[in-house]
Amino acid sequence: MSALGRILSWPWEYLLILGALVGSNFLPTRPSGPCQPWPGGGQDFVQYLGQATALLRLSGAHLITDPMFSRRFSFAKIVKRRTQPPLEVSGLPPIDLVLLSHAHGDHLDLPSLRAIAAASPAPLTIVGAPGVAGYAKAKLEPEHKVRAINLAWGKAVQVGRLVVAAWPGKHLGGRHWLTLDFNKYKYCGFVIQSPERAVFFPGDSGRHPAFAELPERFDLDLALMPIDAFNRRDFLRPRHMSPEDALDIFRQSGAKRMVPVHWGTFTLCNEPLDLAQKRLAAALAGNPGLAAKVHNLPLGHVLPL
Repeated sequence: MSALGRILSWPWEYLLILGALVGSNFLPTRPSGPCQPWPGGGQDFVQYLGQATALLRLSGAHLITDPMFSRRFSFAKIVKRRTQPPLEVSGLPPIDLVLLSHAHGDHLDLPSLRAIAAASPAPLTIVGAPGVAGYAKAKLEPEHKVRAINLAWGKAVQVGRLVVAAWPGKHLGGRHWLTLDFNKYKYCGFVIQSPERAVFFPGDSGRHPAFAELPERFDLDLALMPIDAFNRRDFLRPRHMSPEDALDIFRQSGAKRMVPVHWGTFTLCNEPLDLAQKRLAAALAGNPGLAAKVHNLPLGHVLPL
């Protein structure tokens, strides 16, 4: 299809997506399986909690990516959660660090952040893309004390024993679509380094040349790769990864292990909730070497590191 044809098809595409979002309200919310226990002895781990939310323990510090525990989000709360979170915020350990890749409602969820801040040591440290951590701080204070750090691409900050670097990606900024504030709140991925290992979290992203540069800078142990919201033809398609994209970028990154994230939680476009998992399984079926490196954690399950 030509560029003009794609543009002309967008209104129809958006009607299909809007129908899927509204239609999710009439579908049941599925239970998640039971949570696995965290490893003892202070061992590092990652636990997938749905959407782009992963709980990690690195060098004794607990951090969480894009925490989303709410049942609904978006304008008028029209997007309903399709799978229950495997645990509530009350079941988390005290959080030492929150990472916010961008300000979209399924990644920056204010009720989740408020609950985490209430249960964690003050001030809560939030590292985010430019404008994003500051936005969260403005919304959480004065009720909760927040240390907000906005990181531009290529910049890094030390938080305790961890060093967090902001990494480029290809997505879309903004918080409120109606106000077109795309340049006010940016987006990024992160590389989190502890004395023992490095973890890559690209947030929401499509392909970007900087991913191929990761092996030159970091010896990555783990990559948390998003795999859904790809079944669309508009300008957002290049700004998300398909399962096949995620596997290719994982190989580019040089990481030793991959955990798929951003799947099975919300209906975000006109694709079935389980399509990402089916595409991932098909992509791995003929490549046992690659499949051995991909730890496809069900919600609530834990990978010791």
